[in-house]
Amino acid sequence: MPRSLAALSLVLALAVLSGCKGDPKEPEYWEKKLGSARKADTRVQVVEALRSSGNLQESFLPMLHARLAAEKRPEVRAALARALGDLKHPSSLEPLQAALDPATTDTDTYLANKELAAALGKLGDPKAAPALTGLLKSRDNYTRIEAIQALGALRASGAVEGLIQLASDENTEPFLNKKAIEALGRIGDARAVPLLMRMLTRERQGISFYVESSFALYQLGTPAADALLAAMEGRDPELSRWAKKNGVHAASYVMKGAQILGDLRDRRAESALLKQLAFKDEDPRIQALVRMQAAEALGRMRTSAAVRPISALVAEEDPTVRTSYVRALVLLGGREALPALEKAASKGDWYTREVAMRGVAMLGDAREQPLFTKWAQAEPALAARECAEYGGDGCEAPDALGVKRAEELLRYGKVLEAAKACGVEADCWAQKLGDKDARVVERAALALGRGGGAQHAAAMAGRLSEKDLDARFALIQGLDWLVGDSKEAAAKAREALPKLQAQLAEEKGNSHFVKVNEDLRRLLFRLERA
Repeated sequence: MPRSLAALSLVLALAVLSGCKGDPKEPEYWEKKLGSARKADTRVQVVEALRSSGNLQESFLPMLHARLAAEKRPEVRAALARALGDLKHPSSLEPLQAALDPATTDTDTYLANKELAAALGKLGDPKAAPALTGLLKSRDNYTRIEAIQALGALRASGAVEGLIQLASDENTEPFLNKKAIEALGRIGDARAVPLLMRMLTRERQGISFYVESSFALYQLGTPAADALLAAMEGRDPELSRWAKKNGVHAASYVMKGAQILGDLRDRRAESALLKQLAFKDEDPRIQALVRMQAAEALGRMRTSAAVRPISALVAEEDPTVRTSYVRALVLLGGREALPALEKAASKGDWYTREVAMRGVAMLGDAREQPLFTKWAQAEPALAARECAEYGGDGCEAPDALGVKRAEELLRYGKVLEAAKACGVEADCWAQKLGDKDARVVERAALALGRGGGAQHAAAMAGRLSEKDLDARFALIQGLDWLVGDSKEAAAKAREALPKLQAQLAEEKGNSHFVKVNEDLRRLLFRLERA
């Protein structure tokens, strides 16, 4: 609220209350003020003054309920609804429902319905679901949004059919479709799976529903995994017909299903995902995307059988594709992939080579230190050659560029030194979570996630505000492994939930964190439901 408007509101509130006798801690004081206020906007000011006074408590409920029932002006009913929403008392259910006017076409009454729906949602009473479900057909989108969000918060299974209809309605705003999908995810009813599977690949007016649908399927868990596995293995003919009719590429469900199944860590998917590492398509981009998603899913699932086939793919010279394979190998851990990574580090341009070298640093130890010395010594000549052949950023001073890249490679020595010092000692790696080098933090987080023990869950949760994206991803993934493997770890990590929820809200809309915070959202959901 602008300062000038806030100041005006304060002045009006003081004017309303000036000269008033009685105790403002008693309902009678406010009842008198409401009774003497002839204008609707003055009554609104009285209610808002009550809300901000610090005096609002349960003893005010009978007066507020009576006022809500008697009030004719919708803007005042809206203010009273906000006050009742603040109190969140079960006795407000019937008065709030009775005040709704679902059939209205009046703008002010739309506002009242919106606030009444919000208040009903705050009560947390499942008995409010039928009234809220009726608002899904309101002509006012803001009212519908409040009703949708309230139904999701209530996990109202009786609203599933209405929400499915709204989520798939192509004549309504895409934003409403998305909100309905989100509510279906929160409710967690398996009846929503077929709709969510279609919306996973659906686009309308250039708008994708993937983010909302994938998270909702993750929230549904096993029923969603069943459907995703069937789609990946071609065992859902109805979905296949729908996809073909709507121009959805056959590989779409393989790619998108792999990611969600990896997030769910559903072991039943391992065999299907391993097969996708050899996926072939006439379009090399689609072929690469399917293999990349399968590799990363197997990495999240820590499927040891995936190390060898992914190692065979790491020779790929596209840096984006190679990055996915290297990340998967780093997640899998162990030294088995090091020969393939070392070989890959000698091929391609700087960006492709450096990806493989990073993988060596994340999996190796002191034995790999000489490799980085050798690579650093060779880098100035390689940089000069690449600048002469291709040009690019920094090539106006190729000598300086070569020195800069060599220094960057030598900095990986800190990661190898940490590996030498800690080995498999979890307490040592826990200390490394505070290191100034984000790459050391990254390796420490993954090491702890693979077997650090529940006692380190709180320390990892405390570092999830890390600004470096790779380090934050590793912290999220490592903690996800810990809490998935140990109820004790989940209990310790849950203590950080309020702080992490606030962080996620604060960073909403920040493009720097948008991708990694999708992983954070999944972790928070796991903690909430633990």
